[in-house]
Amino acid sequence: MVGSQTLGVRIPEHVLAGVDRFARKQDLTRSMAIAVLVEQALSDKGMAPGESPPPATADASGRQDTASGKRAQQWGIKTARKIAAVLEAEKAADQPTANEFILDGKRVAIKCAKPATSQCGLTNTMRDRVDYIICASQSADGTFNLYKVTPGQWEQHANEPPRRNRNHGSLTHLSRSVYRRIGEKLGEVEIDD
Repeated sequence: MVGSQTLGVRIPEHVLAGVDRFARKQDLTRSMAIAVLVEQALSDKGMAPGESPPPATADASGRQDTASGKRAQQWGIKTARKIAAVLEAEKAADQPTANEFILDGKRVAIKCAKPATSQCGLTNTMRDRVDYIICASQSADGTFNLYKVTPGQWEQHANEPPRRNRNHGSLTHLSRSVYRRIGEKLGEVEIDD
């Protein structure tokens, strides 16, 4: 399978301007930004490599549906556990299915974001249980940059989903640009895929 291919496609200037804005925001090259955006669009439609077409009930707007949401959740759990292992954090025994760990005697939540994901989500109950949140932001090269955010910072700067969203009132999102600005940089880690 070819990993790189020149397509010779003419992309309109207004689309390239959007790609360039995305690339700057995510610290990517233009080529990588295009690849990430195409992969994200394919995944959102249930057409990522190795996947079957979306079910008939997939959201026609292109937003995350139940299947893509479940895949994202599973990736987040698996990735958080790998990062916790690198940090030598222990799983919080009273929350076996949550991304909660004990690190240096503190309860922490590890929330992960792929390069194309511009935010991390956190339930209000988890926010209220932990001493701090580690936002693990994946770079294009696969490494994760870690940012420590307190529950108070999260609550002050996070956004709620729209009222029509089923998670309104129980979950908030913190954008990558915000947690990079307000969070304490903890360094970066590499994990095995």
